[in-house]
Amino acid sequence: MSIRNKLALQFTLLVALLLLGSFGVIYYLAEQSTERVFAQRLLERAQLAAALFLEADERSRTATEKARQRFIHELPGEYLGIYDGQGKPRFTKEPLQRFPPNLLPRLLRQPQIVLRQGDRQTVGILYHDNQGDFRILVSAVYVGGWERLAYLRLVMGGVLVTGLALSFGLGRLFAKSALEPVRHVVQHAQRIGASGLHLRVPVGTGHDELTELAETFNLMIQRLEAAFQQQQSFIANASHELRTPLTAMIGEMDIILNRPRSAEMYQEALQSSLAEAQKLKDITNRLLQLAQLNADEATLPMGGTLRLDEVLYEACEEMTLVQPGCSLSIQVGELPDDAEQLTLPGDRNLLRLALTNLLNNACKFSDNKPVVCTLNYDGKRLVLCIIDQGIGIAPEDLPHIRQTFFRASNALDFSGFGVGLPLAIKIISLHGGELEIDSEVRKGTTMRVVLPLAG
Repeated sequence: MSIRNKLALQFTLLVALLLLGSFGVIYYLAEQSTERVFAQRLLERAQLAAALFLEADERSRTATEKARQRFIHELPGEYLGIYDGQGKPRFTKEPLQRFPPNLLPRLLRQPQIVLRQGDRQTVGILYHDNQGDFRILVSAVYVGGWERLAYLRLVMGGVLVTGLALSFGLGRLFAKSALEPVRHVVQHAQRIGASGLHLRVPVGTGHDELTELAETFNLMIQRLEAAFQQQQSFIANASHELRTPLTAMIGEMDIILNRPRSAEMYQEALQSSLAEAQKLKDITNRLLQLAQLNADEATLPMGGTLRLDEVLYEACEEMTLVQPGCSLSIQVGELPDDAEQLTLPGDRNLLRLALTNLLNNACKFSDNKPVVCTLNYDGKRLVLCIIDQGIGIAPEDLPHIRQTFFRASNALDFSGFGVGLPLAIKIISLHGGELEIDSEVRKGTTMRVVLPLAG
């Protein structure tokens, strides 16, 4: 069922409840009023019978004649009974069975009783006379009153059916008008495909839920567009990085197999192919590490702790083996008095891998100029800065430097795959930290690693 019909049905149900409640109250009040009016008429008949039969000797002939003239106009289906204190009929011979049972005994305790059975209504009164106490019962059918109530029920039923039909029709029109902006959003959204992620749905000028929906949808499309562009860039760069060593290996093999070569040339070719294969392995290993860390469920091992100063020294020692010509120095500033406050929750090996990647970039792009590592404490966090005097990063490249496989325009002549920095950023993020990058072309770059302390 469409939302339009659901809204119309809900609106119709609400109107039905309101009408039924209102009609119920109106009918109840009308019925009570009808019963009271007819009970008053029956009471007047009982008092008229008392005046005619019990007080005739005490009233004037004229008054008695007026009472008789009024009394002869009976009500539809009228029964009249006058009974003495022993329950014997007096003046009338109406059998007691015509009246509700136990009515006479109740009149000894109540001076007036009104009962209704179906369309028949009965009134009983206890009348005190100089001849004794008498009980007068009058019963009749209020034909006109009950007919009016039946007509009222018929009118209410017709109004209810007509009102519900109109409510459903008007509800559909109202729902159509209210959902028209949603239909426009759907129509524009259906035009947005993989090749049209630059399109957006129109946003209204109001400040309602539909405007919020359109804005949220546009934000989602914007994120999808950015992710799609990043994916295309990743595929293009990955294809290029993977194709380069493969092309070199294939070219080397073609040359060697073109004609017989000496053993030394075969050995050189194999060594060259091995080097290219090692590059290919490095690329795939880094991509695998990055994919594992980018997984939604990627988390750090529970209970692991490390000291940032120790991990930094280990990473620098490793770099002296990888980059023997690089000059690394560590400057430790103000640190907590309690050495235990240097302890961080995390994975020692992963964080060492991140620092190694950052140090490797600093050494590689600084052309063997000194690289300085500073470690400080600002009261809540540990701040590690890796400062080089290398080629720097152009301002237009800084927004993209965190993307996988991205290579700055002035770094294309250096070896690398554009994977190390995104990998380091992801590892630092998993440790609850962040990486800040400040750089100036031909002056150097500062990588600032900020990590929160344990607790």
